[in-house]
Amino acid sequence: MAIRKPNRNSKPAARKPAAKKPAAKKPAAKKPAAKKPTTRKPAAKKPAAKKPTTRKPTTRKPAAKKPAVNKTVNVNPNDYVRLSENANPAKFNEMGQKVQKGLVKWSYYTIDGNVGYHYYLKLK
Repeated sequence: MAIRKPNRNSKPAARKPAAKKPAAKKPAAKKPAAKKPTTRKPAAKKPAAKKPTTRKPTTRKPAAKKPAVNKTVNVNPNDYVRLSENANPAKFNEMGQKVQKGLVKWSYYTIDGNVGYHYYLKLK
């Protein structure tokens, strides 16, 4: 964006002096009214019975340490049958028959690289 240059032939506008404002009159300060002496007697104050305060020292208890949770389960690998995803269809049929008979139960599926494995838990 280009910057616009002022016209050199024009004269700047003359400024008019600011008009003076008349001074505002301040209201006269009022004197406080004189207080009349009271003839009332002050009520007798009863001494307040203070309850004894017992402050216990603030001590923080050390944070209870949580026992380490071992998320891994020690499983005997002989309890499982591993079947590769790219095994013979005959092996899958055999495992299907064993599942129907109740000899094994499908447990979990894992991936090792590009090959997947089905694990069956031996029941009997």
